[in-house]
Amino acid sequence: MILYHAVLLDETGCEFGHTFEETCRAAAWAYVQDQFPESRCIQLEDPRDTAERQNAIYERMAREIDGSDDYWED
Repeated sequence: MILYHAVLLDETGCEFGHTFEETCRAAAWAYVQDQFPESRCIQLEDPRDTAERQNAIYERMAREIDGSDDYWED
């Protein structure tokens, strides 16, 4: 089983998260759609996705701190 975290928007537009285990990404999408039919899933991450996103944030911060990245050019 793989641990997933979904970020969803409910029918009022409020954001909420739900963490659960599933066998694969396709099964995770099916689970979210089945369990939260009134909501829209805006993000679905497994631990590898989360690590990649966090690493990208840290790398960007390091470039900005040392001045090697121009914020306005992105």
